[in-house]
Amino acid sequence: MRPLDDFLPAYEFCEQHSIAIDAPAVRIDAAFRGVSISDIPVARALWWVRRLGRPYGDAAKPFLGGELPGVVLEDVPEEGIVLGLTGQFWRVRGGQRDPQKPTTPEEFLAYERPDTCKAVIDFRVGENSLCTETRVHVADVASRRKFRRYWLVIRPFSGLIRILLLRAARRRAEARA
Repeated sequence: MRPLDDFLPAYEFCEQHSIAIDAPAVRIDAAFRGVSISDIPVARALWWVRRLGRPYGDAAKPFLGGELPGVVLEDVPEEGIVLGLTGQFWRVRGGQRDPQKPTTPEEFLAYERPDTCKAVIDFRVGENSLCTETRVHVADVASRRKFRRYWLVIRPFSGLIRILLLRAARRRAEARA
């Protein structure tokens, strides 16, 4: 897989998590791709709050086949996936109504709006490990201040969801041994 710098070389905010898993990469990848929000009850509750009580959709559907926002920038079986997101994440709707929202990797890479964030989230599979990194770039100072306030509140919950997702993948991968 390509390094994250190929997708977002400049960023102001970053979060990383990893977990050791006693399984080969092929099982880790399959397990990760099968994790759904129903595997992570805390995440389901947090998504409900974020979505202001609107239902998530099919909670049994895997995250990667579900209602993930954004653009798949790279997807390499047994290695991982990179997602790209844009928007005003500090707003309730997060910029979901943005008519310029990118729908392809090329559009994401070219996307430049001073009042929005550009983020990448990756999940990388290794032998006996699964890692995730989130990077966020906010081009203008005013929006960066807004995002910083949002990040201070949301980061612990965002991190918790990622950690629980990694643990759910580990349970699935190690159960198949």
